[in-house]
Amino acid sequence: MRINLRILNLSAWIALLTIIIVPGKVYNAGILRTEFGFPFRFFVEYHNKMNESHVWFLRGIRIDLLYFMFDVLIIYGILHGLLYILSRAKK
Repeated sequence: MRINLRILNLSAWIALLTIIIVPGKVYNAGILRTEFGFPFRFFVEYHNKMNESHVWFLRGIRIDLLYFMFDVLIIYGILHGLLYILSRAKK
């Protein structure tokens, strides 16, 4: 089986855009955090009171690359299946 790089690239971008498009899930129990991503939540933002004199852009953020790859693979499978069905329907 050959991997279609255009579909893989598109699915990676769609997985990244789910951070913006799909609302995050807020957890109040334990550490206050918001998790983003769909279907697996791979981007976590922690809401801690930190020292404001040392502000850094990625401070309080965790990115799970394994879950991101799972999201990309799921979206790739869906897109590849849809394109296969559309190509079969045209024939």
